[in-house]
Amino acid sequence: MKRSILFSVCILFAVLNGAGSADADSDTTWWVNTFDEEFVNWASTHVETYAFPPPNLYESVYCHMTIGCPHDPGDCDPWDRYGTLQIRHHDTDSTHTDYEIMRFVTPYDITYGDPSTTCSWTVDVTDYQFLLHDDVTLTLFIDSWIGGDRGWLITVDFEMNLGVPGREAFAIENLWQFGWINYGDPDNPIEDHVGLLDVETPPDATGAKVRTYSTGHGFWNTNNAAEFSYKWQQLHVDADSTRHHLWRPDCDLNPCSPQQGTWTYDRAGWCPGDKADAWEVDVSAWVTPGALSTYHFKFQPYENWCRPNNPECVDETGCECAGHAYYRFRSQVIFYRRPSVAAVEEDLLRQDRGTLQLTGSYPNPSSPQRTIAYRLEEPGEVVISIYDAQGARVHSVTRQHATSGPFAWSWDGLLADGQEIGAGVYVCEVRYGRERVSAKMLIVN
Repeated sequence: MKRSILFSVCILFAVLNGAGSADADSDTTWWVNTFDEEFVNWASTHVETYAFPPPNLYESVYCHMTIGCPHDPGDCDPWDRYGTLQIRHHDTDSTHTDYEIMRFVTPYDITYGDPSTTCSWTVDVTDYQFLLHDDVTLTLFIDSWIGGDRGWLITVDFEMNLGVPGREAFAIENLWQFGWINYGDPDNPIEDHVGLLDVETPPDATGAKVRTYSTGHGFWNTNNAAEFSYKWQQLHVDADSTRHHLWRPDCDLNPCSPQQGTWTYDRAGWCPGDKADAWEVDVSAWVTPGALSTYHFKFQPYENWCRPNNPECVDETGCECAGHAYYRFRSQVIFYRRPSVAAVEEDLLRQDRGTLQLTGSYPNPSSPQRTIAYRLEEPGEVVISIYDAQGARVHSVTRQHATSGPFAWSWDGLLADGQEIGAGVYVCEVRYGRERVSAKMLIVN
């Protein structure tokens, strides 16, 4: 089956006007607070839309999650519960696609009488930056079946660091998507659910990566699968393949500790009170731009004799046909291209909103000498700054304008220390109060 792929647009400029907030120590870092001590219990999906900055290129984007307990009279859910954070992309007015960007498992009770106890995790979500602009819908789910005042308080913040990434993710396609999938049941083989998928690699793609979230759940089964069973999983793309064992050997080092229960025991891809890392496979050498590739996934052969639907249940582990073994399994492929910053066309820089408008940056590409043209609808002070590809400010100038109208600033290409700027990609930013306009520039010597 041929799959459709979500693409990003070519990103060449941004007007940052009140979306998110600038970090106090860096004009190139933007923070967006989304869920803020969101109370979650009873396995309900929380869906909210938040304002992010307009499209831009970011050297890195991080998602920071903090989990805490409700205050008196509430308390934590004391059990280890599966949780997920996803971006909901609205394909049409009535349809959407969810892309998982973080998976985690709540800790066993961590309060010990202190409701202020919290745990925090950070996930690199740079690959999803082309989905994180303007109005972004997020979904938050914890598979908790406790009610009343008990549950969890979840806070999610995004740290967006302006700059040019090593390679720009611009398209994504979900592969296999299962909230849970049985493992070891010959009446419902797992192989029937992870069949062959044909996906076309975009013609302008320069790389690709498969990202798979898989965590094992269920025990008191044969081999204590799937939670405590050391099994391999295998990805195939056309004739190429690679294998890994789904296992976390470091649960006793969990930063969200101490906890009650069995939190120190190693598990199949997760630990109580921690994020669950995705298995990432760079498949750039396995795919061809503009061509179809066939994706396939395999699991280590296994039969759960203790499954409830086995009429000849074999009590191998002291269980009494306790239940099914299963995986929570989602996989996606992300495509990359070279960052789209080689040139900026003047007509793409024209803006018709706000007091500040960037009307030109020329010539582009250029030698170090160049002119920045902008327009003010009201008089005031503007700050013009130049940043390198790592987000460091290399030059800045403040200009006072007693009138509105068009203005231009000619830069001689010298840095703050008097040295001539080197060749490479830079960002020119013009700021007026809270309004900012920025454009990519290519300097050639």
